[in-house]
Amino acid sequence: MRNGMNTRNLLMGLTAITLLAGCNIFDRKQVDYKEGAVETPALEVPPDLTKSVADQRFSIPAADGTKVAKYSDFTREKSVEPCAVVASAPVVALPVTQLLTVGGVRFILVTEGFDRVWRKTGLALEKAGIAVVDMDRSKGLYFLKSVSKDKKAADVQVSVHESNGVSDVTVKEGTNLNGKEAQRVLEVLFQNLEK
Repeated sequence: MRNGMNTRNLLMGLTAITLLAGCNIFDRKQVDYKEGAVETPALEVPPDLTKSVADQRFSIPAADGTKVAKYSDFTREKSVEPCAVVASAPVVALPVTQLLTVGGVRFILVTEGFDRVWRKTGLALEKAGIAVVDMDRSKGLYFLKSVSKDKKAADVQVSVHESNGVSDVTVKEGTNLNGKEAQRVLEVLFQNLEK
């Protein structure tokens, strides 16, 4: 059996060598592809295809509004005047928080709307460790139970009111706007309000 396998392997090897060698036996004729070539005239491009027309949907009008701006118009260095303010740029004012006294009444003035000042006031009370007993957002009131330095409990109200995008925060002790505990809470609020 072993002889049969060796013989078979030998025959397969000889067949493979014969086939590979046979490729060189046949004389191949080289084909010259350039021999029968005929020169043709160059292609002509129709006149409407010679200049590409850009799609105008995404064009950017130039500053004067008459022509279409190019990328180079935006990348060209422009002389920038120092301290020049662009008229079309909106001016964004940062919120300002001030502690004011007008007509003997002290209050905090914040140049923001009611929603933001209401939230900031609640966070400031929490940061100061002043307990809020109740609140009425529709009236803009926080009700506090504050204990003054002389250990007396006082009913204190913090009022948030907005007018034309500017809010004021006042503190009232009982019915008195100028009580000592109200003034202390107002100063603590002012220190803890996010400026």
